[in-house]
Amino acid sequence: MQEPYHIGVSLQEYYRIFLSGGWRIPDFSQRCLICGVGDCAKYHGIYERRAICPQSGFEVADLPVVRYLCHGKGQRKNCDHVTFSLLPLVLVPYRQLRLKFMVLALWLRLRDKLSLFAAMDAIEQELVNFKTDVGDFVSIAAQLQWERLIRAGFDRFLVSGMFNEEQIALINKAPEKRLIVFLKMMLAYQSSRSDVPIRGPDGLAWDFYQLNGGANKLAPFLFGTASQHRN
Repeated sequence: MQEPYHIGVSLQEYYRIFLSGGWRIPDFSQRCLICGVGDCAKYHGIYERRAICPQSGFEVADLPVVRYLCHGKGQRKNCDHVTFSLLPLVLVPYRQLRLKFMVLALWLRLRDKLSLFAAMDAIEQELVNFKTDVGDFVSIAAQLQWERLIRAGFDRFLVSGMFNEEQIALINKAPEKRLIVFLKMMLAYQSSRSDVPIRGPDGLAWDFYQLNGGANKLAPFLFGTASQHRN
C-alpha cells in the first residue's frame, strides 16, 4: 500500500538528509494505516526507486522510500497488503519523473499549440537542466504517456466536486479547452489542507487524496494508480 508523503523540502534535500541519517522517520504507533489500530505498524526499512526532477537536474536511482509493516492487530483491514510505504508527494506511483514537470511539459505544448516533435525541443530548452542526454525521458512516447496520466487525473477530478463555480463556467464555455483550464488551475493551486501551504499540482493531489478520505477510505491518488488499487 502506498501513502502520499509531504516531505516539505525538495527531493534533493530529502535525499541528502536521509542519507546523512538526519531524516526524522514518521511514527505510526498511534494508528496503522492498514488495520487502523495503535501499536501495530512498525518501521520496516526502506526500498529504493529512481527519481528524476529535470528542472533542478536531480536524478538518482536510489531514492529511499520509507516502509512499515502491519502486524495485523486490527480486525478490519482496508486492503490485503501487509506493508505500507510513504511515497514523496511530488512523485507519482510507478513514475520516475516529478509530477510538476509532467504538468508543465503538457501545459507548454498545449499553450503554444506545438506539435509533439516541436514540443520535445521546447521542453528540453525550457524545463530541463541536465547537461546529459535526456532522450530517455523526453520523447513523443513519453509526452503521450504524460498526457494520458493527466487526462485520467482530470477525469477523476471532474467527478470529485472540487471545481469552483468560476472554473466550471470556463469548462462549460469552452469544453475543447477544459484540459488547458485544468492545467492552468493546477499550476496556480495552493492547498488549504496543510499546515504549510503546498502549491501547484502537488497541492491539488494532496487535497484530492485527503478530501476523498485518505488511507481511511482507501482513496485513489489523483495521478497514477497506487499499489493498493492495482489488480
